[in-house]
Amino acid sequence: MIKAVKALTFLIFLASVSQGFSQKRVTTFGLQFKPIVSSEVINTGGQDNQVGEIGFSIEPNQGYSFGMVIRKGFTKQLSLETGINYTRRNYKLTIDQDTTGFSGVSDFKYIIYEIPILGLVYVQLGENSYLNGALGASINFLPSDWDSFDTYFRHLSQRKSWIVPALLANIGYEYRTYDKGYFYIGFSYHRPFTELTTAGVEFRENDIGQERTFFDISGNYLTIDLRYFFHEPPDYKRR
Repeated sequence: MIKAVKALTFLIFLASVSQGFSQKRVTTFGLQFKPIVSSEVINTGGQDNQVGEIGFSIEPNQGYSFGMVIRKGFTKQLSLETGINYTRRNYKLTIDQDTTGFSGVSDFKYIIYEIPILGLVYVQLGENSYLNGALGASINFLPSDWDSFDTYFRHLSQRKSWIVPALLANIGYEYRTYDKGYFYIGFSYHRPFTELTTAGVEFRENDIGQERTFFDISGNYLTIDLRYFFHEPPDYKRR
């Protein structure tokens, strides 16, 4: 995170001297799709617990987020961005029994709604190309608890709260046209301030509970961001 803050500070410095095709007094609407990338580097890898002869494992699978983006330009270098996103987090649950060699694998998912609020700064690279960085927060709405089950297990993920705030930062490259909109590719880092849920898992034999364990699910993730912004004239031209 220290490196990310330094990078954003450097972008702000460069933006103070950049000129060109700007977002000043422009309100832009766009669409985005963000595949979720899991990585142990940002603490989104798998978790393992051993209880007696039963091994439990929860591992994030590939997920995605998509939604609408609204960007409001204030100066040639600074804008505010918000919107709403639908996010699906996928997980794999594995249960192993040492003595019998049994291994069971199942999947479950979380559905989360996100409202990001970000401050953006731009650095002009060419006539129509820009590097931008953003830092802000995301308000995550968890509509319910989640459960899954099979003949050999029961699982319940109980949310800590139905609202979970998170730190959100991104950096990306943007190509702007004068009549066909803006095209963007970048990366975002999303880190909730608290765990999303506590996942409880129970191993069962003959419909009788045997061993159980609990996992704290952090909700950290990294995304590849693909965006398209529609062409919009400055606000004063609309009036």
